[in-house]
Amino acid sequence: MRLFFSALALVSLVRLAQAHAVPDIPVRSFFTQDGKCTITIEVDPRCFAADPNTEPSLLNAVLPSMNEAQRASLKAKAADLARRYVEFFFDPSGPVTPEFKFEFTGHAQLPLSAEEDVVVLTGTCEAQVPLGSTAWRIRATKETPLAVVFRNYLEGTENPKFSVLFPGETSFPFEFNKAQEPLQDIVFGSCLNLTEHPMLDQAATLPMKLFLFMGDNIYADTEDMAVMRAKYQTLSQSTFLQSVRAKAQILATWDDHDFGLNDGGADYPKRRESQKEFLDWMLVPASSTLRSQEGVYQSRRFGPEGKRIQVILLDTRYFRSPLKRVPKEQGAQGGVAVPHIDTSTTILGSAQWQWLENALKQTAEIRLIVSSIQFAAEPSGSESWANFPHEQKRLVDLIANTRANGVIFLSGDRHWCEFSALTEGVPYPLYDFTASSMTQEHQRGTPTPNKNRLLPKTFHQPNVGTLHVDWKLNDPILTFRIVDATGGIQIEKMIRLEELRPN
Repeated sequence: MRLFFSALALVSLVRLAQAHAVPDIPVRSFFTQDGKCTITIEVDPRCFAADPNTEPSLLNAVLPSMNEAQRASLKAKAADLARRYVEFFFDPSGPVTPEFKFEFTGHAQLPLSAEEDVVVLTGTCEAQVPLGSTAWRIRATKETPLAVVFRNYLEGTENPKFSVLFPGETSFPFEFNKAQEPLQDIVFGSCLNLTEHPMLDQAATLPMKLFLFMGDNIYADTEDMAVMRAKYQTLSQSTFLQSVRAKAQILATWDDHDFGLNDGGADYPKRRESQKEFLDWMLVPASSTLRSQEGVYQSRRFGPEGKRIQVILLDTRYFRSPLKRVPKEQGAQGGVAVPHIDTSTTILGSAQWQWLENALKQTAEIRLIVSSIQFAAEPSGSESWANFPHEQKRLVDLIANTRANGVIFLSGDRHWCEFSALTEGVPYPLYDFTASSMTQEHQRGTPTPNKNRLLPKTFHQPNVGTLHVDWKLNDPILTFRIVDATGGIQIEKMIRLEELRPN
C-alpha cells in the first residue's frame, strides 16, 4: 500500500491510524420481491499489503492528498481481489461474475465525514436474479487469505443467518422463495449500563428470532460523538450482542441516555450527530431511508399472511417538546414533571405522526408498539406519555380511527417491570408491558403509584421481557413474561388475541 501514497500522505496515515485486526471481506446482497439484486463487496486497502495485520488503516484525512492515478490503482486492485477471492452462484443456474464499480466509502457504505473515518473500497453491482433461481450463495476461493462474510437482505430486512467463510468454504444457500414462518419468540429489554452481566448471559440463551432494544441501550449523556461511538463499539463487541446477532434479528429505538441528554428532546443540539452514531451501531445500510429521515422511528412486519406481527418502534426523543416541571416540593414521588396543558407541545412531531398513521393502516394480526417511555402509566413525576395527555389521547384516537387491531405497547426506562393498561375511552384494552432494567437494580425498590397497573406484582432486579405467540390455536395466545438473571419467571400475563380487536 505504501507504493500508492506520497510521503506526506504516508506520514499522515501513520500518525492518524493504528494497526487493527486482519480485515474481513464483507459481501452484502440486497434483494427485492420483484427479482432485483444489489451485490456489494467491501475491500479494506490493508488487504493489498503483505501483512494486513500490521498495516495502518486508510483514513479519510488522507484521501484529499491522493491523485486520480493513485485512487484508480486502488480501485483496480480491489476489483482484482474480488475476482480472485470470491465466487458467486445462483442456484440452479450456476456461477455469475458481478462487474463491481468501486468507490471510497466508510464501512457498510457509510458516508465519510470525519477525518478519522476509516476508508474502504466498496464495489457495487446491480443485477437481476435469473429466472428460475431458488437460492444464492458464494464461495471463498482456496487462495483467499482472509475471512469472507456473507450477509443478505430481503426488502431491506437483514436475514439473521450469515456465514463466515475461510479458504475453500461455501456459504449456506440463501433461499428466495422460502415460505415465511410465523414469528413466535421475541425478547425485549432496556437500560444497559454494562456489557457484561449475568442477566445478559441469561438473555442470550432465551429462545428468540427477534430482539428489541427499547432504549438506554448505552449510557452516553454527552455531546462528544467520540465518547458515544466508543460506548456503542464496546456493546457491539460484547459477547452478549454477538450471541444475539448470531441467532436473531435485532431492532432498536433509543431513549434519553443513548440519545445523548438525560430527559432530553428536540432541544438536544447533537441529535443529528447522535442519530448517525445510533444507525452506525445498528449497521443500517447507507441506502436505507432511515439515513435520510429525521428520527429513528421505523416499522417492520414479520410472518405470513394471517400470522403477521408488526413491530412499530417510536422515537420519543428527537421531536419531543420540553417537559413541564414544577419545584421539587410540588413534585410527585417519581420526579417533578407534570402534565402539559399546552396542546401545541408534542412527543412524536408531525412527520412521525403521519408515518405512524400509515403504519397502523397496514395489515397485521399483532402490533407491538415500542415506546421507550411508558404509555399507559398514570402521571407520577417521571417521564411518560401521561405528561403529554393530548398526545396520549391522539394515539388512542388514531388506533381507534384506523381500526388497528392487535396493539400492545412495550416500554422501558423505569428500572422496574410492571403491567399496565388503559381501559376507558379506548377501542379495546391498550396494554403496556414495561421491562427495565437489563443490568441495573432499582435502588428504591418500590414503584410509583399507578392506578392503571393491572397486576399487583412489580419487579426491580435486572430482567428482560419475553413474548411467545401460540399460533396453533384458533384464538392465538400471547404469553408475556419477565425473566430474571437465573431464568426465573417473575411476572407473567397471557392475552388472547381476540381481546385485541376494536369493538
